[in-house]
Amino acid sequence: MRICYINHYAGGPSLGMEFRPHALAERWLARGHEVTIIAASFSHLRRTNPEVGRDGELHVIDGVPFRFIKTRSYHGNGLDRVLTWVEFVGKGMLAARRIAELLRPDAVIASSTYPMDTWFAARVARLAGARLVHEVHDLWPLTPIELGGYSPRHPLMALMARAERDAYRASDVIVSILPNIEPHVRGLGIDTPVVHIPNGVEVTTPSAEAPADLIALIDGLRTSGRKLIGYAGGMATSNAMDTFIDAMGRLTDEPITAILLGDGLLRPELEAQATRLGADVRFVGSIPKAQVGDALRRLDALYIGSRRSRLYEYGVSANKIFDYLLTGVPIVDAFATEHSPLVYAGCAIRAEAEDSASIAAAIHQAVNLAPEDAAERGRRGVEYVRAHHSMDALADAFLTSLQRL
Repeated sequence: MRICYINHYAGGPSLGMEFRPHALAERWLARGHEVTIIAASFSHLRRTNPEVGRDGELHVIDGVPFRFIKTRSYHGNGLDRVLTWVEFVGKGMLAARRIAELLRPDAVIASSTYPMDTWFAARVARLAGARLVHEVHDLWPLTPIELGGYSPRHPLMALMARAERDAYRASDVIVSILPNIEPHVRGLGIDTPVVHIPNGVEVTTPSAEAPADLIALIDGLRTSGRKLIGYAGGMATSNAMDTFIDAMGRLTDEPITAILLGDGLLRPELEAQATRLGADVRFVGSIPKAQVGDALRRLDALYIGSRRSRLYEYGVSANKIFDYLLTGVPIVDAFATEHSPLVYAGCAIRAEAEDSASIAAAIHQAVNLAPEDAAERGRRGVEYVRAHHSMDALADAFLTSLQRL
């Protein structure tokens, strides 16, 4: 099978995020299929962006063929980022015939998070006589409306809503990373089949030892009798870290310390909040991804949560969930959803989203679990993620969906 995988932000091990297209493509290549990823030359998610001289230039990134469309660089979520969407989709549509003739795909996957790329992918698929797949990462425009505060009447939201409906209708199958979007699709009056292929992890990748200064911090806190609750990830509005800090403020009389790995725009505000509340929260900053697992395994419990939003009715599949599950460490789950691998695995201690009292109680319970209870919860999490979220299994499931078209 020949597969054209369109993802504006696609990266790879040497470039950085986003990893899913590359991880799937390298497995399909290993199974004897032909795969080409079409991506933008610039992405804010990558550590390194390739030097691209012309549109359609071929690069082999960590063993996977990429064709890059030249787009401008940008910072943040302003107009320049939106203009890169216009460049990527517009240039792609103009080059659709050339792409179809060059790659001769049997299947075209549109996977850029924003739904307008399916207009580009649909043209390639039509010209090539290929099947069209729309891969849903997040529900747009619902995500920026719910989390970003945009009005549904905003012109960009209206455009996204039209593109979303077009994408669902035009596709032969919808592949969703989120576990429960079928009610949303059917609510739009669309009967295209929906298949759930979640995010996953490299379950066999060994982790590197955590940084020496972090190990020293953890060991010192343990020696002084502190219990440790950890978090790894972005410090953004969607993660409700302000509620977590409030919860830690309720635990100042208990020997519990929070260790936060990662950065984000809200970090200065969160640091000020922790100081104001007298909460024992240590902001470590970002460490290399390969070291995160070892760092988290040294802690007593881990925290993850979200805002309350109808968005989460459709489920979550955040990558850090699987990183957490692989550690075997008890997890406090304050996501506002029942549709989560943490719930399916039956391993987490649940708390109400954006409820600092509920989260504080769950933290207290998690860090004080009996050793056998902690070990059993950890075992269930590890077994679940290995059985349901290994990249090898997900690549096979996705390929099966393509072959059935």
